[in-house]
Amino acid sequence: MIPTIRLDNDTFQEIFEKARKRIPLLFPEWTNFNDNDSGIALLELFAWLKEAQDFHLDQIGLKNEAVYLKLLGLRRKEICPAKAVVSCYPVKEETTLEADTSFYAGDIPFLAKERADLYAGKLQKVVTGSKRSSDHFTERIWNEEDVSWRLPIFSERPEIENFIELDFAPGLMGGKLYGFYFKLFEDPNMKRNPVSSEFEPFVGIRAECLQEEINESAPAVWQDCEIERDDTYAFLYSGILRIRIPGALEGKRMRKLRFVFSEGEYDAAPILSQIYLNPVELLQKERITEQLLGEGTGFPGQSFSLDIKGVIPDEVEIEAEDPENPGSFEDWVRVEDFAASGPEDRHFTVEEQGNICFGDGFHGLAPEGWIKLKGLCRTEGIHGNVKKGRIHPENEDVFKAWNFEDVTGGADAESAQSCFARFGAELAQQYSAVTEKDYEKLVTQTPGLLIERAKIVKTDWERNRVIAAVKPWSRDKCPGLSRIYRSNILSFMEKRCLLGTEFKVVEPEYIKIRIYGDLELAAWYRDMEKYLKEKIQEYFKEFCSDFGSPILHSGLYGFIDGMQGVGRIRSLTIDAAGQGIRRNINGDVFLPPEGLAVLEQIQLSVSYVG
Repeated sequence: MIPTIRLDNDTFQEIFEKARKRIPLLFPEWTNFNDNDSGIALLELFAWLKEAQDFHLDQIGLKNEAVYLKLLGLRRKEICPAKAVVSCYPVKEETTLEADTSFYAGDIPFLAKERADLYAGKLQKVVTGSKRSSDHFTERIWNEEDVSWRLPIFSERPEIENFIELDFAPGLMGGKLYGFYFKLFEDPNMKRNPVSSEFEPFVGIRAECLQEEINESAPAVWQDCEIERDDTYAFLYSGILRIRIPGALEGKRMRKLRFVFSEGEYDAAPILSQIYLNPVELLQKERITEQLLGEGTGFPGQSFSLDIKGVIPDEVEIEAEDPENPGSFEDWVRVEDFAASGPEDRHFTVEEQGNICFGDGFHGLAPEGWIKLKGLCRTEGIHGNVKKGRIHPENEDVFKAWNFEDVTGGADAESAQSCFARFGAELAQQYSAVTEKDYEKLVTQTPGLLIERAKIVKTDWERNRVIAAVKPWSRDKCPGLSRIYRSNILSFMEKRCLLGTEFKVVEPEYIKIRIYGDLELAAWYRDMEKYLKEKIQEYFKEFCSDFGSPILHSGLYGFIDGMQGVGRIRSLTIDAAGQGIRRNINGDVFLPPEGLAVLEQIQLSVSYVG
């Protein structure tokens, strides 16, 4: 965090005393320090002047703060509209929802972000299977009110040509663009990193549709559909999928739509929780149309008040009359400030209070003639973050709608103080790798991946070589590191390593551990053997789960021996199998740097005494 520097710390008396104490050092002949001395009076004058200057230098106004933020490469966040997704269902008749269609949550307005075709019908059932087999894995009747689904989209172990099939009644119309929101079950133990522009997708899907049966004797022919939008990244995340039914099928209905797993390899099987029909993205804002602001005088520093709260600066459009061509209007451009504006630049700024300001003739042209507001958008900011189930369309005659999740993203304009605090927080974030800890932290943040842990296992700083062992998250005990995982990690780290650094990724060396023990247990403890195995597993998870962690015989022995109900340990053996392990005479097992211990078996022979 950058320290706050105060310039106005010293009082007048402190400044004067510091200066007077330096007199004997600088001019020993000066011996009269009383108030009647003219030199002392002059010293008091300059002490007062310094105290006044310090006070003024310590006062930072809004314009000063804006310049400082600009020097730091920062920009205050402006008021931001909340974002929502609503499901338009049920729909009475197929219709096209135009962009900027109005929705409301009480008195709070929302606008549709884009155009959408709304399907009027019902999703009857969901089927999963494989194109390589006629057998279906699962078949479920769809219920829009059931939010407890746990349906593997492509089976529990997805393979190429597996599919998920949606059965509609009536069918989807050819040539239309339909949307579906797939909500996936999120395992709390599985945290996938957010996607960024650096993410290279490692799985792919394609869409196919099947026409309603016309001739029962004719074979069913599946036709390819175009996936125009996929926020799920092939079912890695919850999100919207938009599918265009081929235009060649216009006027015909498709009773089935399916998504086929076409390429790559899933790191974790996607689990379907719910499907929402006709998703529409909304922005919490209200559009205000053209109005006359006033007449420009040509004088510098003109300002016009909009008298509107929550104006979104980027969405303000202004035009002003050309004084040389009366009646002809020209568009003006909104800028953050006039620092880079020239005398002929038609620029304006929007203040937080909603005022429209123009330049002084040197920095930004001063308008002369009539000024019109072509349009703007306003928002409620943070107050637009309403709860789920509150949004409805302006007209419910054709369709109903509801937001199945809380609305988020709405924020008020950021203060300068908050912006400086954000700068301090961003300074503390890791953007490049220098130390081993830096490398390990950044590798686990690779976009779009599930990474359980990473460890630098070998370094050669003289030659700038670094090798990291990475274990991806998986339900398997010993997951490998796929080619696409390596590619994503290397691509992400390439921009974060020091120049000239050779960075490599290796997969873990799994060391299989077996525990053999012969114990005497107290007779009055029930189910002690099962309890012991659970505790040993917890011990391994806490003390032996990191890369290269040694498995100490004495540590495990002491842990078991100290448990209540264990009378005596007759024998305890740790057996290990894998590459690069070492043992000593004490029975300890030492793993290689990239080694990970996998507890494969616990075999206990117990006898009860007492």
